[in-house]
Formats: sequence, structure tokens, C-alpha cells
Amino acid sequence: MVIYKCKMCGGTIEFEQGATVGVCDSCGTKQTLPRLDDEKKVNWYDRANHFRRNNDFDKAMGIYEQILNEDDTDAEAYWSLVLCRYGIEYVEEPASHKRIPTINRAQFTSIYMDEDYKSAIRYADSDQKAVYEEEAKAIDEIQKGILEISSKEEPFDVFICYKETDANGRRTQDSVLANELYHELIEEGFKVFFSRITLEDKLGIAYEPYIFAALHSSKVMVVIGTKPEYFNAVWVKNEWNRYLALIKNGEKKMLIPAYRDMDPYDLPEEFSHLQAQDMSKLGFMQDLIRGIKKIATVDTPKETVKKNVVKDSGNTNTNANIAPLLKRVFIFLEDGDFDEADEYCEKVLDLDPECAQAYLGKLMAELFVEKQELLADCDEPFDDCNNYQKIIRFGDKELVSTIKGYIDQINERNENDRMTEIYNHAVNVMDSATTEAECRSAADVFQSISGFKDADVLVQKCLDTAEKFKVQEEEKRIEDEKLAKKQEKVISIITLIVFAIIIFVIVLNTLIMPKYKFYKAMGLLEDGDYDSAYALLEELENSDAIAANKYERAVALLEAGDLRSAYLLFRDSNYNDGSQKALELLEDHPSFAQIGDTVTFGRYEQDNDNANGKEKIEWIVLDKTDSGILIISSKVLDNLRYYAGSQRITWEECSLREWLNSTFLEEAFNTEEQLRIQSAKVTADPNPWYGTDYGNDTIDKVFLLSVAEVNKYFPADSAKACTPTEYAIARDVSVRNGNCIWWLRSPSIVSGYVVAISDRLTFATIGALYPEGVRPALWLNFES
Repeated sequence: MVIYKCKMCGGTIEFEQGATVGVCDSCGTKQTLPRLDDEKKVNWYDRANHFRRNNDFDKAMGIYEQILNEDDTDAEAYWSLVLCRYGIEYVEEPASHKRIPTINRAQFTSIYMDEDYKSAIRYADSDQKAVYEEEAKAIDEIQKGILEISSKEEPFDVFICYKETDANGRRTQDSVLANELYHELIEEGFKVFFSRITLEDKLGIAYEPYIFAALHSSKVMVVIGTKPEYFNAVWVKNEWNRYLALIKNGEKKMLIPAYRDMDPYDLPEEFSHLQAQDMSKLGFMQDLIRGIKKIATVDTPKETVKKNVVKDSGNTNTNANIAPLLKRVFIFLEDGDFDEADEYCEKVLDLDPECAQAYLGKLMAELFVEKQELLADCDEPFDDCNNYQKIIRFGDKELVSTIKGYIDQINERNENDRMTEIYNHAVNVMDSATTEAECRSAADVFQSISGFKDADVLVQKCLDTAEKFKVQEEEKRIEDEKLAKKQEKVISIITLIVFAIIIFVIVLNTLIMPKYKFYKAMGLLEDGDYDSAYALLEELENSDAIAANKYERAVALLEAGDLRSAYLLFRDSNYNDGSQKALELLEDHPSFAQIGDTVTFGRYEQDNDNANGKEKIEWIVLDKTDSGILIISSKVLDNLRYYAGSQRITWEECSLREWLNSTFLEEAFNTEEQLRIQSAKVTADPNPWYGTDYGNDTIDKVFLLSVAEVNKYFPADSAKACTPTEYAIARDVSVRNGNCIWWLRSPSIVSGYVVAISDRLTFATIGALYPEGVRPALWLNFES
């Protein structure tokens, strides 16, 4: 299994190598996956997705471009560029808890016209394509809503860009300075976008339409900052970066950086060609306002300029210019070149904004239709499209009637398909019906489509058949009742006889004989005949008495000096303090331990309370030789990365091995205990599934298990379960379903990924830079 971080919430997705679609364990969202076929691409995607989830879209885009430079057929990289371009952030919907997209970088261009979106669709497989198209549809709807809201906003003169709060949620000095500038500009008669006031009655997820409108209408943006990190804060940079892009694309706008209490050389590199203003200089505010006035002159009152629209019928020259363009539009449509067709429609509309034929061409391009009559073949009616509304508004009667006719044909066909589907379902129910209820159910379905085909006739047929089944079912019910009464009488007599016999046997076996054997066993115990007493108690299956018997025998053996035998009886007695006495014997005599036993050795912080000192470490015995035992901690003790550097390395060179054989060894064991730990040869076992470099054998005192050793010592999945200590939990160890993820030392599919036991108790592939649970193992000598 490969583990990948969710692009929406950052949770984990486990998937088989080669899969292109997966489901997040945390948010449950189905989403597309990249082709992680080499180590470098894994790193790129991890970093880029991290930046995108944190809304640092420009940094993320740079990394996705690097991926495409290496592989220009990577559909997921193209799709990720689309998400960054539109500033897609996935937020949790309170009612359904689903992750839904929100747009933070609205565009005038539809997502369907985006070249990266087209490339993603071109290179995606069928599963990826379905997900991309579904998400694109949702994003397109949101985009239309944003553009509709923003189109109704009054234009702004000045946009003030600044950071409102610091990392602790307190208001910044930048916000105070921005507030002063806002009131100064308002006094001068400017229409100013200042988020603290302009957006105070808007919900956070609904800001984008108003920010989008303000960015596009404002002639001046003033970026205020008192610290370099405030200029580069994610949302501040998002605003001024978008504004610079508009300037770069030819918009007549001006961006003015305004700084205070900082070195101007610490301003963002993108501002290097701009004239920055020092807010600490005397007369700064007057100079700034004077400069803004030059760019965004305020006229009081402002006059509205009305344009005279020339219609087709009144201007022969216009008609002459439009005709060739329209002809090319419909040639492009016949050739399937929808982008060119749409572009030429725009050229026509520049000449005549009320040309219905141009809106018809745009509608056909939007729906990917080559010929006008094929509009009737569209899957769904298109009367909610903006271009359709323009055709109805500006078209002549004949065109309007024809286009409306297509809508009627689509609705009629879809309704007929719906009715046919219901009819066929009802026929299937009717043909397979074997009960009254099934027949009446079929009749109800036919009734819902009354008047369609022979549905009304079949309603009556179903009801007639239902009556026949009703009579048959009633006759069968009466017959079954008679048979049941006869059987009840016979069963009652047999039950009384059997009950009497059972009572006699129970009294004999549970009262008379056990009582006799128990008193006899107690007498043997008083006489010191433990073996005979134990044999009688085993016959009685009296677990409490057996445990007490084992405990007494163990005490006697302990006093007699037979420590090994005493340990085995204490371990099995489960009586009084037998288990504790067994552990105490094992601390001094580990050679008594059997495979599967629990022993204590060394100390490590476990309850996350440093005040009470370290706690004894419990270990499970995995293997035993003449000279020692192989043990592994019964719990996950800590949470660490497999390696902490930037290189891709094996167990031989990883930082976790160094930590186990230095820091952990010294913290967990005193000098005497360290002498009892055997320096063991740790084999560099190859991964049984992949040919990844597995390094060389090592000599270690403390180590992790390999895949081969887990298969040997934990053959059942349930045996792989391991819970964390309170200390490990405080160290943010991964816990789900009560189980920990814990490291093995075996490499995985690519260098830089390591095999671990997942919370589902299966082998999983995890990036070595992620911290996971540490479960040490070691060989303990019987003697120092």
C-alpha cells in the first residue's frame, strides 16, 4: 500500500500502486491521484500540495510547472494548476461535513476554456476524467455566481491591501494605518475598498465576488506593511499579486507600496520596479493622496455616458462587416473548432451587441454542437444558459420559435425516456411477482404513469393477480396454523419429558458429585497432597480453586528453592499477586521466560508525568535461544521520523537507528542493563514486493523489526496491533481505531519510503519524513 496526503484536508489516502483515484480516510472525499513513479515527483507533489492547501497558490504553481517539465502528460499536475489559478480551497460544509470547493481567485474565463483543464482531460484515464468533470462543473457554477454578484457592484477608485491580524489574532499596526488612509480618502471623495469596513457584513466564504469586483474596478492599489512577513502573508500577497497580473495584462492601474519601520530593501522583489512610499516621512499622507488624485480623478458629480447601440437593420455597413464573420463562425463550428467559433462570435458582438446569430454561435460552442439542428440532441435543456436568454431577447420570431422548439424536443424526449424507464421497471416487477404485495407494488408504479402506453390496462391486470395471490395466501395461512397446533402438542409432551431428565442430570452433576469431590480435594490439600487435590479440582473445572491450588504450590516451590517451577505456576495461577511475583522472578531470571511472556526491563517516560520519574518498560518475548531472548516493547514508546535529513537513506544510515543506539539506549537502560543487551547482527532484509535498495547488514543493540520478522513473529493480523503510551500520544503519534502506526526497517517502493504496520494492521508504505510510532526490539542476554 502507498500512502498519499489528501489534497483537500491533509489526511491520508492508502492506495495500491497504479491506482488513479482514491478515498481519503479522514474526510471521505473521492479524489484523483498523481502517478508517483519516482522519488523526485513524490517530493514535488508533497511540497506543492502543502503550499496549495495553505493557499500559497503561486509557490504551488511553480512546483507543478516543474513536474510538467519532467512529464508533460501528467493529468494531475495540469488539474492542480487549474486549482491554483482559480484559488480553489476546499472547506467543510457544516451540515453534510463534505468538502466543497470555494474560489479565491475568480476569472472572467470559464474553467472549460482553460488550457490546463483541457490538458488534464486529454491525459486523464476514465476514472480521473469523471472526477475532473464533476469538480469542474461545481467550480463553473460557483464562478458564474461570483461574476453575477461582482457585476452588480459599484466600481471602486482605490483598493487598500494590508494584513488585518497577527499570528495571535490581535489587530496589526498595518490595520490602524490602513484605517487612517481609508478615512482620509473617503474625505477626498474617493470610493475605497477597505476590507475591515467593506466586507464587515459579508461571510468569510462569500468575500471573493466583492474582492474580485474591487480588484478589477480600482485604478489604484495601496499595499501597506510594517514587516516583510506582512507583505508576504498569504492573503495579502494573493491580492497584490492578482493586481500586478492585471497591470501586466495591459490594465491601466497603479500599485503603490507603502512601508514603515522597515528597510525598503526587504520589500517583495515584485515591487522592485515600483516607487515605494515611506509612511514615517512628514507629509506622507498628503503626498500619497495627491498622487492618487492624479491617477484616479474624482469628478463631482460623475456623469454617466450612454452609448448608442446601432442595430443590424439600420446600418448596412455593420451588416456587411458581420456577415463574413458569422459565416466563419459556423464553419468553425462544423469543423469542431469551438474556441475559434466563440472568439469570432465576440468579434461580431463588438460590432453589434444585439446580434442573435452571434449568441446562437456562442451557445453552440458552449454546448460543443457542430450544427444548429443538433441542439435538439443535447442531453439536458439549455434554457438556463445566458446565451440562450440573449437569443430569445434579440432573435426574430422564426429563430426564437426554432430554438424553443429544440428545448421542447429535449424535454419531450427526456420525459419519454423517464416514463419508459418507469414502465420497464414496473413490467419486470409484475413478471417476477409471487406475492400479493409485489403485484400491488407493480400496480402502483403503473398508476404513476397513467396514460403511457398500456399502463392503465396493466394496472388492472396487476390488481386481478394480486387478488388471486391473496386467496392462495389465506388458504396457506389457515393450513399452516392447523399444522402448527398439532406440532405444538407433540413438542409440549416431549419437552416435559426431556426437562425432567435434564433436571435430574443437572442435580446429580452440579450438586451431588461436585460437592463430594470438592470436599475430598480440600482434605487432600490439608494433608499436603497437592497433585491429587489439583487433579480433582481439574475434574470439577473450578478455575478459582485451581488458581488457588497453583498459587499455594508455587509458594511451596519458591520456599524450596525451585524458582523456575515456581515462576511457571505463578504465571498461570491468576490468583492473589501471582502475576506480580512471576514478573519479579523474571527481572532476575530472564531465562525462565517463554515465548509470548511479558517481561520488564529498563525504564522510559510513559505516563507523560515527569514528576514521578520514568516507568518500567514492558516487553513481549518473541524468540528464545540458549543464551538470551528476543524482546519487543509491548507499546509504542515514542513518535519519530525514520530519518531527519534530506537524503534518501537505508536502515544502515537512517537517523532513527542512530537515536535508538545512542539517545534511547542511554535514557532507557543503566550501565548494568546495557551490559545485558546483546550486540546483534541486524540483517538488511530485502523488501519481498519491491527491488528497492536495502543497504548492508549492521551490528546494533537496539533495532526495528523487518517485514520478514513480522511475518515470522506476528503471523496473524490481530497480533500486529499496538497501542501507544500517554507520552507517545503527547508526542502526536498517529492513532486510529485505538491502534498505532509503527515503523519497520524494511524499505518500500522507492527510496525515501519505508514499510510500517498501519492502524488497519496491514503493511503500509509511508514517507520517511513523516513521524510515526517507534517500537524498539533487542536481544537480552541471560547473564551480563
